[in-house]
Parts: sequence; C-alpha cells; structure tokens
Amino acid sequence: MKNKLKGSLPSAPKKAYVFSKGHAFTAIIALSLTLFSSSCNRDHSTIEVSDGKVPLVINVNGISQSYSGMADTKAVVDLGEVCTNLSCAIYTTNGETTDKIQINQSSSEESFGTVSTNISVGLHKIVVVAHSGDKNPTMTNPESISFSNTTTLKTTDVFCWSAEVDVTAETGVIEVNLVRVTAMFRLVMTDSEIPSQVVSLNFRYTGGSAALNPSTGEGTTKSTQNEAFTIETGQKTFEVYTIPRFEEKDGERVASKLKITISAIDEYGNNVKERVLEDVPVTKNRITRCSGEFFEGGCLEFSTIGFEGLQVEQDWEGIDDVLLN
Repeated sequence: MKNKLKGSLPSAPKKAYVFSKGHAFTAIIALSLTLFSSSCNRDHSTIEVSDGKVPLVINVNGISQSYSGMADTKAVVDLGEVCTNLSCAIYTTNGETTDKIQINQSSSEESFGTVSTNISVGLHKIVVVAHSGDKNPTMTNPESISFSNTTTLKTTDVFCWSAEVDVTAETGVIEVNLVRVTAMFRLVMTDSEIPSQVVSLNFRYTGGSAALNPSTGEGTTKSTQNEAFTIETGQKTFEVYTIPRFEEKDGERVASKLKITISAIDEYGNNVKERVLEDVPVTKNRITRCSGEFFEGGCLEFSTIGFEGLQVEQDWEGIDDVLLN
C-alpha cells in the first residue's frame, strides 16, 4: 500500500553496540563478547605471557542482522555469505600516543573470520569491519574508519563491531557478531527495455558518508560517492550503499538526505540520459527503493525527480518505497 510521503521516515529500531570506557564490561556482556576460558576442552586458567604479551583470538561468528534474501529474520549468517573482506584494528593508548595493529583478511583465506595476534595485557579498543570492497579500509583514526568513495574502492555493504576490552592472561578468545552500518539505495527500472545505445549507468551521490565512526555506527564525513555499472543483458535493478550521517539543523539533530544523479552512458562515453533525485531519505539497515520508467521521454532528456509515495515491506529491517515521476 502506498501513502503520501510526509515528514521523516519511521526510525529503524536502535541496535545497541556502542561501547564507552566507563561501561566496557557491561557493553561487552550486552554484545555477547564471550570470555569463555571454561568453554574449551583445555585449561585456559593461565595463558603464557611472553614479553608482556598474550595470544588473543577474535572469532567472528557472523552477521547478526537481516539482509537481502533473509526477510523477517535476525539469525546470525555466515560472514562469507555476505562479505569478501575483513579488517581488524587493535588500538592501545600509551600516554599521548596510540599504537595500532591492523590485520586484514580475504574470504579466500582458510582463516577468514578468525583473527589471531599477540597483544599486551591491558585496555585496548578493538574495531572489526567487514565489507566487499577491493581494498582495505584506512583505520588510522579509531573514530573514523575510511572507505574510498571512488570507483576504485566503491562503498559496499559494511558491517562492524567495536568495543573496549581489558585483555588479561585469562582472556583467550573473544566471540563477536557484526551488525550492518550501511543504508542501500535501490533503483528498479520498470521500462519495457533499456535503449540499445546505453551501455552503463553512473551514480553520483552526496549526503551520505564513506567513513564510519565504529563507536556510533554513523558516517563521519561529507562524501561524494560514485558507482558505475556496466549494464548486463536484461538488468534493470541497481544498488548503491552509503553510511548515513546526521547534521545539526535549527538546534535539532537530523538525518542527512541524499542527492543522487543517475546518468545513462553510451558506448562513446556520452551522457544520453540523466535523472537527479533530490532529498532521498536513507536509514541504516534499511533499503530506499525507487522504481519507475527511467527512460520515459526517451534519451537526451534531463530532469529532476521528486517522490510521490512511501511503502514499507520487510527485507533488511525494511524497504522504503518511492516512485519515479
């Protein structure tokens, strides 16, 4: 059922995975960060300390969120079904400096999803992110994990876990589940066919972010993001991702909206059709789906598009439906 779009979208239920120093142990328990020295068939009562360091294993159980194709479920799914890359950063503050260990994995590795390292005893911030980009994220700043926003490293679906952990000689293994931090924009063309001269579709969008604060799950930068698709035979659905961010307006904290320019390109690189979508609402772990006849009026027509209606159904946490007009 379609309704007129008025005001803001319904907020998705908040998922608590934010950790602060003062509540490190409470947060760790709340996110099933299991310190299970007694769960293995060997004695973990004492782990050998060498040069002030102990072995630590971070085991990613999977993704504890619904995602496309898993409607109406919150079951944990295998990491390899959703992402191709995993990055883990461990931050240790020593006085005024912060040291970082970053470990990157790809799904082609047998150890994918299990990170092993030696770490000093004490308090550490640990950030784990999973994605399907072609390069590793920049994790220098623990409050802003940066993904490239160009076509060399497109913004993909991103999942994250973050906590402060007091590592001791008894810690051993940490079990974690990741949660989604991205929103998806999905274009569904209802045209009977795509003009034969069109070979690719380019998306250029602002308002979202290609960088993540793992402590809040929100975007940290104003990014101009780009995505280019070579059109396959019969393809009429296209999906791009962003990390939603918030802005202060009139003393209130509001979700930023996207401006999306979609260009149809011919084999010679000419822009033969362009549509601009203004004020597109996006929400973490929700899909904003825009459908309609993209090529109405033929090629060489350029227009700005508004929204006529809103419809919600279950996929991820929900789909927010709008129409091309």
